[in-house]
Amino acid sequence: MELKPNISVLDIGSGAGFPLMELAARLGNSCICYGLDPWIHANQRAQQKIINYQLTNVKLIAASAEKIPLADSSIDLIVSNLGINNFEQPDLVFTECHRVLKSNGRIVLTTNISGHWKEFYNLFEQVLIEKNLHSIIPELRLHIAHRGNLDSISSLFTNNGFSVIRHFEESFEMHFLNGSAFLNHYFIKLGWLDSWRQLIPEPERITFFTALELLLNEYSELQHGLKLTVPMLYVEGIKKE
Repeated sequence: MELKPNISVLDIGSGAGFPLMELAARLGNSCICYGLDPWIHANQRAQQKIINYQLTNVKLIAASAEKIPLADSSIDLIVSNLGINNFEQPDLVFTECHRVLKSNGRIVLTTNISGHWKEFYNLFEQVLIEKNLHSIIPELRLHIAHRGNLDSISSLFTNNGFSVIRHFEESFEMHFLNGSAFLNHYFIKLGWLDSWRQLIPEPERITFFTALELLLNEYSELQHGLKLTVPMLYVEGIKKE
């Protein structure tokens, strides 16, 4: 991603401050960087980082990306790291991005895509089969597929006034000692566990997740740890007039 002087940057879904703080530090004081996120607690953490890092070119905005409180044609660059999967109305968000971007402004997204944690979801489906919960498999696959792929994410750009000018895919692995460590990790409890629990009828939940944890631990023992694949997609677009 090209860095230029005297630009205004908007980080959508800035959370606790990544990549917002790093961009602000690398761009310097000729640039202004806005962090947009409705999550108050995350904004409070980000504000403390602004103080700790002594950044003077960062402003936080507690608002939704579906209605960005910035003027038309006021932003040069929009970034969003792992935000697209949390947009309830992604087309509306892209419309707002198009509105606030200047002519030839750019939008850069990074997101995890279909295939995310495939090792975990394969075992999840295996337990569904073992517990005779076959009817839930289509729901599980919909849950997995909502992350999209290059084609579906590129269409969000092209359908909302952007041309895709660059994209690439990479992947990395997240490592956990075993399934118990994974299921009890704070990040998993915060962002994932409830959605998995909602897939399983309440009378079967305890039995199901006990079996899932056991299978994850057995798998981890055989594989010398729980290694989960995370495919990532970078897409960069430019505003069409």
